[in-house]
Order: sequence, then C-alpha cells, then structure tokens
Amino acid sequence: MYLPFIFIYAIGVVTRKSLSELAYFALLFLAVVIMMRPKKRIFLNLGFLLGFEGLLFILALFNPGRPILDTPIGSITHEGLYSFLLLLGKAFLSAGAAVVITSSVGFSRILAEMETLKFPRVLILTLAFTYRYLDLFAEEAERMKRALDSRAFGIERKEYYRKLGALIGEIFVRAYLRNGRIYKAMLSRGFGEFPRLEEPRPNPSIGLLMLLAIGGLLI
Repeated sequence: MYLPFIFIYAIGVVTRKSLSELAYFALLFLAVVIMMRPKKRIFLNLGFLLGFEGLLFILALFNPGRPILDTPIGSITHEGLYSFLLLLGKAFLSAGAAVVITSSVGFSRILAEMETLKFPRVLILTLAFTYRYLDLFAEEAERMKRALDSRAFGIERKEYYRKLGALIGEIFVRAYLRNGRIYKAMLSRGFGEFPRLEEPRPNPSIGLLMLLAIGGLLI
C-alpha cells in the first residue's frame, strides 16, 4: 500500500495550481513524517533535497512581473517568487514523501509491493541491482577521494578541483568494472535470480493516508 500512496500523493501534488491547494498536501506530508518516525539522518537528506531543488528552480525568481529586489543578474519579482515557491513545494513534497517512506520501510518492501502489483520482473530486478550498487558506487568514490587527498597535499585549489573533476569521470568507469566482477562472482556461486519478495502485512494507517490523498485530488 505504500507504493500506490506515493504515486497518488505525487500526482496530487504536481497537479496543484496554487500554494493554497498545496497546503493540504503539506499537512499530509507532515502526517506521513509523524507516522513513519524516520531516523534523524533522514532529515539531513531532506535538507539536502530542499537545497538542491531550490537551486534547480532559482531562475524562476526572475520571471517577468512586479519587482521586489534588484540584483546584478536581474530583478526578483512577486510573480517569480510565487512561481519559485510553487515549483519548490511540488518538487520537495513529492520527492520528500518518497524519501521518508522508502527510508523508513526499506527498499525491499517497495520491491515486494511492485511484485504484488505485477510490475514487470525485469524492472524489479533492475531497480534491485541499482539500489544494491549505490553503496558500491559510494564506496568506490570514497576510496578514490581518499587517494586524491593523500596525493594532492599542498597543491593549489584550482589544480585540486581540476583533478577532482577528472576523478569524478573515473569513478563511473571503476564502479562499472567492479560491478561486472561482482556479477560474475555471483554467477559463479549459483546466482540465478533474486528470490521472490513477500509483502509484509500493511500498516492500517497508510490506508487512511491514501484516502486523504485521493480526497486531495478532488480539491
């Protein structure tokens, strides 16, 4: 029931046309946070998500309209500020709900619901492998960053960032090669396919939240 709720909630959020309509889904997001009781690190992830999405939509502040503040790159307008808040609210609420729920119940629970809903098996396996290799990618990036810091001691900041940029490209190559080695090791140990995932008993509260999300679509 978590995956259908995420879809319905996201559809309800992105189809809103004003901040007043979005306020209902903001309260629903707060109810999700209270119900799921996420760990403290999830709030750090939400903060990063909010900042990242704010940078994505920052140009909306300069939409034509009544000026509020003049800046070297243009005037921030009333209409631009409204558009910025609306876009940021839609993006943050829809993505934030998915982050909170997935982090709280576990990605395997989401995959189990996908199996229950008869999603294509190849899609489920692709997501499972992608999720598994995220840790591998992060580990490879940390190892290479540590190696760069140990070999780039005392160089100028400009040169350091040039080397860091080259390292980012190398990370993808190394992670891809290591993924291949891991997959071959799995095959040599008899790996055929991921086991079938059984969905645990759903939380009754999520059914109520889904009804509220469906109600939000009718607002």
